[in-house]
Amino acid sequence: MTVSNANLRYLEASINSASPEELIIKVYDALLLFARQAIEVMESRPADIQARHDLLRRAQRACALLMGSLRLDLDSEIPGNLFRIYEFWHHQLVAANMQGDAQKVREVLPLIAGMRETWVEAIKTYRAQGGSGVELGAAVC
Repeated sequence: MTVSNANLRYLEASINSASPEELIIKVYDALLLFARQAIEVMESRPADIQARHDLLRRAQRACALLMGSLRLDLDSEIPGNLFRIYEFWHHQLVAANMQGDAQKVREVLPLIAGMRETWVEAIKTYRAQGGSGVELGAAVC
């Protein structure tokens, strides 16, 4: 798949202009996209191990980005709890890749989608209340 220069410039501009909270949503979107594509490959082309591997590695990288974005230095249980959730997802994606097991990916998809929606709602609420002088993401990520 080739991406035109105009598409790359648009993508770059959308990333550069996004708030930290919007970037988290973009990472969730990528994680969901790659996980769903991996399931499709595992079911429709089970012998295509390289395609499965590439897609699941991309999903694993998205999980790693989520883990790396957390502020574990904060005096709060939330970042540590989120880290453990993201770590579980990452472990499931690695296991799915090693075992060729689409069910392991299927099991985490609703969890990922639910957490994404939680972030979307948190951002909406934060913006509706006018914010508190700090970015929402600074509190957690």
